[in-house]
Amino acid sequence: MPTLEKQATIDEIKGKIDSAKMAILTEFQGLNVAEMTELRKILRKAEIDYKVYKNTLVRLAAEQLGLTGIEKYLVGTTALAIIKKDELASPAKLLKDFSAKHQNLKVKGGILNYKVISFDDVNSLINMPPREVMISMVLGGMQAPLTKLMGVLQAPLRNFMSVLKNLADKKEKGTGETPVPSNNQETESNIEENKVEESKVEEGSSDQQTAENQ
Repeated sequence: MPTLEKQATIDEIKGKIDSAKMAILTEFQGLNVAEMTELRKILRKAEIDYKVYKNTLVRLAAEQLGLTGIEKYLVGTTALAIIKKDELASPAKLLKDFSAKHQNLKVKGGILNYKVISFDDVNSLINMPPREVMISMVLGGMQAPLTKLMGVLQAPLRNFMSVLKNLADKKEKGTGETPVPSNNQETESNIEENKVEESKVEEGSSDQQTAENQ
């Protein structure tokens, strides 16, 4: 059973893990005071909290949070880098760049979404492109299928409009070749036909009268 003082530190560790987007476990054995001060200054500018804890207390805090598999990373000295921003790659890269210049700083593993992750997992996050670039990549990937879909949807409409235009052109041509008679033309034609019929009737009557007189 931890003492009140140790439990307070355990609660502090739990609170930091709860508030973090990601926590990175580092080993700093061999770094001198000036190097540790420089590291803290760099991380502070990036709004990363960096604090040294005893392995036993980190393990107890992890157990109380239900985290498993952290024991293998609690070897040697341990300091937690608490990242609270959504952007994880850039802050994690600060640790990688510093360790490249000061080899006594080593990244051991991390905690992400209440799961313990390995050094390789942390390194993969470091190599991820920035969030804005990833969003652009996703949107760019979505744009191509959408453009293709719009083309598919517009094709039937273009075909339909083409058919309507062809029908309209044919109708115009048909009207020019075969004019439709107007009502006046029909009336004049009927009058002429009636005159012809009356003439025929008169001729017939005249012939009949001549025959009777003879």
